Amino acid sequence: MGLFKQPEYRRFNLKPRYWDPEAEARKEREKRIRAELGLAEDGNEYIPDVRASLQKEYAKRKGDRAGLRLGYSTRLFMILIIILIGIFYLATYKIDLIMKLF
Repeated sequence: MGLFKQPEYRRFNLKPRYWDPEAEARKEREKRIRAELGLAEDGNEYIPDVRASLQKEYAKRKGDRAGLRLGYSTRLFMILIIILIGIFYLATYKIDLIMKLF
């Protein structure tokens, strides 16, 4: 050992858990069907899967946003073209007006 205390290595302790999304979706459907039919459950009431519905909605809206970006860039491009045409017109045909300003 030296004069100074050596730091210990940090350990990462990961305990993997098995998650089956298909089985979870199946249980969700069974609960929903039992709730709709009014059948008795095992004492558990139907709780909708809010997280899955939010993820689906996010994915759907993400696809819609791609079209909005295209519209924005097209609009910006058209505005720049109009400005450049205006500057070209002033520079070629109204040069005397520009010279009076300076």
